[in-house]
Amino acid sequence: MVLLSLVFSALIWRNPSRLGRTETSSALKTTQETSASQQAAYLYVPTTAYYQTGSQKVQLLQKDQSATGEIHKTIRQWQLKQVNSSVQLSTSALAALLTQTDTLQLTFSGPVTFGVFNAHYFAKPLKNVPSFQFDRLIIDLKNRKPKLTLVDDSTRMSRTATLAKSPTTKLRAYLQKAQPSGLPVVEKRLNGKLVPYYAKPVALSPYAFLLDQQNANHFVSLLMPTNSAAAVDSREIGDESIYTLGDTRMTLNSSSSVMQYEDPGKTTKSTRLGTALNKGEAAISQLNLQGITSMHYFSYDKGSRTVSFRSYAQGLPIFNSLDNGLVQTVSSESGLTTTFSLNNLTVAIPTSQALKTLPATQTVLTQMAAAGYAQSTIQDIRLGYYWRPQSASSQVVDLTPTYFVELNGQYRRYTEWLTPQAVEGQNQPAAQVIR
Repeated sequence: MVLLSLVFSALIWRNPSRLGRTETSSALKTTQETSASQQAAYLYVPTTAYYQTGSQKVQLLQKDQSATGEIHKTIRQWQLKQVNSSVQLSTSALAALLTQTDTLQLTFSGPVTFGVFNAHYFAKPLKNVPSFQFDRLIIDLKNRKPKLTLVDDSTRMSRTATLAKSPTTKLRAYLQKAQPSGLPVVEKRLNGKLVPYYAKPVALSPYAFLLDQQNANHFVSLLMPTNSAAAVDSREIGDESIYTLGDTRMTLNSSSSVMQYEDPGKTTKSTRLGTALNKGEAAISQLNLQGITSMHYFSYDKGSRTVSFRSYAQGLPIFNSLDNGLVQTVSSESGLTTTFSLNNLTVAIPTSQALKTLPATQTVLTQMAAAGYAQSTIQDIRLGYYWRPQSASSQVVDLTPTYFVELNGQYRRYTEWLTPQAVEGQNQPAAQVIR
């Protein structure tokens, strides 16, 4: 307890915003230590790592670490020399590729363009950049020189890439260390989407994170800089506080602590994915979030042009009903809209909580079917962490591992779908949407 107290005190000292200092120069200096290029590298790193050996595939998970982040460190100096023409794989060819022995497979939660990946993943970008999108990297480690294949899971389009200066000693050492704690998994199609199926119950660690709670003025000063505070007009309508400066507008919902920033001057005609991802990266960098190293690209909605970034713990996404730890950007002809929360995670703190055991994936799907949910209506199922609502004075957030199921574009804990009227330890209606 003494050690925990000392660590907690040190973390609070590093996080002056929790002590009410939202506009001091020291607080701003802390949040600006991560450069824009470093932020982009964190945002657009793959979120899931699989290692296939023989007939067994494991999802790499290590306590207090991001497997994909650690892997990125070991291969960042590799160089791409050439990306070859695209080939559409047959269903059987893709299945064979996904189960090929001695392969490391890194997946993004949503589609990315090669241009965005090339700009941030390897230290030396490729000069001649082809235009295509993908969501999976497959690194074949059977031979001395690794082979790289980029795959779009949904279309089965693939491209091989030529690597140079690609030593595997450090990577193999990491895989040897991480593999024992990995979760055995089989990837299967669920209504067209590849999702991990865990054949046996899985045990995951709960987490605790230090919370960064800013006030509206902090973000007004960042996004609406002006020499005169009087230049920013503010007014309250119901539970909303509205700030305007020229054509820009910021709205705070006091009930959810969610802010929406609108800048009609930053219009975007392009509907391309790469443009949306680059605009999203630029928008999130303006927020100077302290917990940027735990936030990753999560999804892209083509219809609304919405790019979503979400906080992660141990390589698993974090969800809640108030959009804490979630940033969404929309770039369109109407301008730029950025939606974010005043509450964001910074760093993990020590916890001795016991592991929580969750059922096998098929067990969850069987329970969903028994509750009346046809499998054809389930868009996604994934392991993640539930951010339990904290009290207004709390400086710590508890994260509980569970399954999240997506129906009609809404992620909820599977137990909430099974028992819609259950509150499950929170003082809010269970029907609230987890996005």
